[in-house]
Amino acid sequence: MSTSRFTLYYYYSSFCSQKVLLALFEKDCRFNRKLVNLHTGEQNSPDYMRINSDGLVPVLKDGEKIIVESDKIIEYIDKEVKSGPKLIPDPNTSAGREVLRLRNLMADINVRLLTFGVIANQELSISGVKMPRIFLKIISGRSGRDMVTNLERNAVKYPDLRQAYLTKAEKTRRSIDDAFKKENVVKCLDDTERTFDQLEESLQSSQAGVSGKEYWLTGSQFNVADILLAVIMDRLTILGLEDRFFSKSRRPLLFDYQQRIGQKKSVQMLRAEAKKIGPLLLLSSVKSVAPYVGSVSVLVLAVGASIWYLKNK
Repeated sequence: MSTSRFTLYYYYSSFCSQKVLLALFEKDCRFNRKLVNLHTGEQNSPDYMRINSDGLVPVLKDGEKIIVESDKIIEYIDKEVKSGPKLIPDPNTSAGREVLRLRNLMADINVRLLTFGVIANQELSISGVKMPRIFLKIISGRSGRDMVTNLERNAVKYPDLRQAYLTKAEKTRRSIDDAFKKENVVKCLDDTERTFDQLEESLQSSQAGVSGKEYWLTGSQFNVADILLAVIMDRLTILGLEDRFFSKSRRPLLFDYQQRIGQKKSVQMLRAEAKKIGPLLLLSSVKSVAPYVGSVSVLVLAVGASIWYLKNK
């Protein structure tokens, strides 16, 4: 068992959790894991809301200190953990300024809207969303509305957290509404397209300034900007959008970049994390919908999810 000073509260499919996991793996940092299952609503439990009033993952605990928000967690890790490479260059250097520019550029990509918007409007996917169909129905259907209802109930049940629950209920309601408005998702995809044009240009500049094949977004050092891009590209691949954003014909350097990041140990560890915890999460998801469906449907869901996992492990 790990005796690390760090404990990470996370969920694998959370985009922000993936960024932090990849940073920890890059830094070769040991940490204790606390899985917060978003499908079963653990992030909205009173105990967790008292850790993070926004009810979001990830959260990093260092002793009694609690750090929330993925970017702040990565910055904290990079400062506190001496092993592994430096992820965030000095902002007063040219490299640091370029990394900051790219982080700000990619921060404008609304990954949440892309994720739930493409799930809700699957005709926007190019190669098909790579998730079990039953999960797509759960995510795009009843679960979001039920979450809003449960948050509103908790606001009454736990008066000390009333405002936190009501704030999250309203944010969740808006996110659901946005995801089902196809025009919002199309605009987000178009905006992301322009961002990827700029990322292709950054790779061109980086390639020209580095001798050899080992080049990343800002040069020879894989850093926090690359962490962000790697996780965004993996999310776009899951959504079946890889041919739109980084195909060999449209953006060859980003296509090559995607092939090369798959060879990095830290990225392989990140992708393996899903395989390791997959059966547990699938079982939890089956249990979470059990109150809404009959026993036969639950059995079909469990079998279907298991077959999907075995095919994709």
